[in-house]
Order: sequence, then C-alpha cells, then structure tokens
Amino acid sequence: MKSLRIFPRFHLIPGILFTVFLMSFSACSSGVTDSGTGENQVCPICPVPPPEYWATYSDILRPYPEDVVDRGIGGGVGYYASLAFDSEDWPHIAYYDFQNRDLRYARLAEGSAGENFWETEIIDQTGDVGAYCSLAMYEDENGNNFPRITYRDDSLGDLKLASYDGSNWNTQVVDEDGNTGIWTSLAVVPGGDLHASYVQVGTYDLRYLLFTDSGLQAQTIVNGEGGNVDNNTSIVIDLRSNLPYITYYEAQQGNLFLAQRDPLLNLWISTPIDNSEDEDTGRFNNIAADNQGYLHICYMNETRGELWYARYDTFRDYLEKEVVDSEGLSGAYCDIAIRRGEQPVISYFEEAGGDLRVAWKSYGRWDINKRDTVRVTGFWTSIAVNSNGVVGVAYRSQNPDALRFRYLVIP
Repeated sequence: MKSLRIFPRFHLIPGILFTVFLMSFSACSSGVTDSGTGENQVCPICPVPPPEYWATYSDILRPYPEDVVDRGIGGGVGYYASLAFDSEDWPHIAYYDFQNRDLRYARLAEGSAGENFWETEIIDQTGDVGAYCSLAMYEDENGNNFPRITYRDDSLGDLKLASYDGSNWNTQVVDEDGNTGIWTSLAVVPGGDLHASYVQVGTYDLRYLLFTDSGLQAQTIVNGEGGNVDNNTSIVIDLRSNLPYITYYEAQQGNLFLAQRDPLLNLWISTPIDNSEDEDTGRFNNIAADNQGYLHICYMNETRGELWYARYDTFRDYLEKEVVDSEGLSGAYCDIAIRRGEQPVISYFEEAGGDLRVAWKSYGRWDINKRDTVRVTGFWTSIAVNSNGVVGVAYRSQNPDALRFRYLVIP
C-alpha cells in the first residue's frame, strides 16, 4: 500500500556533520561480522539516540519526542501504515484503527522551542473505513504540501479518496463499481494527477484508477478470474515517461508479476518478476523507481521464508533478482525506497524473532539492521527517504500496541 516515492532532492551534508553521524552509527551501519565472506550479514540492534541528539541536527531531521506516534483508544492502531515525507521533510502517516474501524492520520507538527509533537486525527469514521490505506504527498506550484489518501470503505464496498485542501479534509468515492478497493496503492505526480492500483473483491481483478482535473477513469487491467490477484499491489510512476508500473501477487500460481502499460498499443502487459517453482512467492511486494530507468522491487518468498529483491531495467527489459535476508522468517510487510540515486533500502518484519528489520544495499552487499526488537514489532512497515537521504520507517508494534516511527541515518 505504498505511495509514490518522488525522487528526493539530495543535498551535501557538511563534512563534520557527516562524520558525527558516521561515528554515532558505525556500530551498526555496516552489519558485517566477517568481512572476508562477502555475504549479507545481520548486525546487532542500533542504539536509539536520546531526543537531544536529534534536536542537534534539526536542519536535516525533524526531531520528535518519542517513537510512539499513536496508541489509539483501546489499541489496534497502525494497521496498513503508509508514510511519506513532504518537501520540508515533515513525516506524514495514514493508518487504520482496527479497534474503532476508522481512517486515521498523523503528522509531526512544529512545536515551540523545537519541541515538535505528533498530531493525530480521525479522517473518516462513517462505517468501517480506512483499511488498505495509502498516502502520498502533493506539492503545488507555491510549495504547499497536501496529503492524499486512498482507502477502502468496507461498509459500502467502495474505494475512497481523502484530500486535504489546507484547511479541511474532504472524502469522496472514486470507484463504486462492485465490491472494490482492497490492497490499494497511491501515487501522485507533479501537477496533482492521481494514480492508484487496487483489487476488486470477489472477481479479484487488478484495477487501475487515473484521477485528473478533467475527471476520473477506473478500469480492470488484469482479469482475476475469481481468485487470481490478491494480497498487495504497489504502484510507481516513471516520471520520465509518466507511465505507471504495478506489482501484484498472482494467487493461483503463487508468483509475482509486473503490470505495465504499453503507450503505443494502449494495452496493459504483465511480466513475471518471480515465477520460480516455489509455491508461494510475492505475497508481500512493493515497488520504487529511480531516475536512471530502473524499477526496484522487494517481496517475500514465503515458501523459503526469505526477503528477496529484484531490479528491472525498463529500457533493456533486463531483470535481476537476489536474496536479501534468509535468516528466520524474513520479508513480511516489506516496503522499499531509494536513497542516493539508485541505492535501495527495505523495511520488513522478521517473524521468528518478531523484529523490525531494515536492509540497505551499498558496494554490492546488503547490510541488515535489527531496527526494533522490543517484544513483537514491525508489522505493516512503510519506508520513505527525506531530501537529505535520511530514512524514516513507520510501523505497527503489537506489544506495546501502537503506531511507531523511527529515523535511520545510513552513511
């Protein structure tokens, strides 16, 4: 349910500042316990710096008082968490309140004397609303940031859109054709056009929505034939060509596919990303794009209990894939973002230990960090990169029951 990653505006970090970050995180930044093997290694959990540490570097971070964003009323918050940074590097999160069946939204707000705080609110509470939510940020020509959220209205069986206009939230139905709107993913491109992928209940068709100033159009792009497309879709827009790419799980074959629109034929074409002989591959998947023409995809091979990564060259039609983490049961709720041009970073849940993990690739090797190991935590992860290359992760922890957020500075 991940939203579009607009290519970040990277800035040079002054040398002294970068050295401080490197020293502070060197104990867990490489993740290598045996430099001679060249294999992916899991490093110990990173220590969490105190609040005053973040406040020192408020020019590249937006410090927060604690990593707990929302405990909700009666618990049950943080399902389907969807994170995005705005152009000023403030984090925004959409999520589902399972206990009260509401769509909720949190943003880090500026407080006095640098004491920022999490501001939370209910966006929609009419019926059972908010599951499968996906958030994206839109920046207008004046530099104002506006969140957009797609989500399912389970009471009516519709796909809905929540839009903030600077003063108020407005909600509307954008697809009421049948019982629809599960596993939504939203992308917003410069100019404000919305692109969304989602699944129709019953037929299990893969649907695509385009919403522009001139109106909206929703269409079926993959016929589910009563049970084919299920458990997660993810959409990204190649901003060079303005073409959408969608990953989805094909349930009957147990394989991961990529749907792309041929602009000449005006047809949608599906390409297998992982059609191995393993029974269940791709149930959790997410996609990101860089500015060099590559698509980056994370997914779980549930048969093996492994997190996998694929890179697809849209120009040469070339695909390569590899195992990222095979320890424990890795890869559930994975999400992916791009840092420093072409370097992927992935958040995910490791089920055997009940941990949140983050993996990033540099110099041809994956470094893996146990980001949060406090009891059972790391469900519904959502990852994003701010304009300075700093990673943010939003996720649900089961015990304590809460929506949480953390930064990760990677050298």
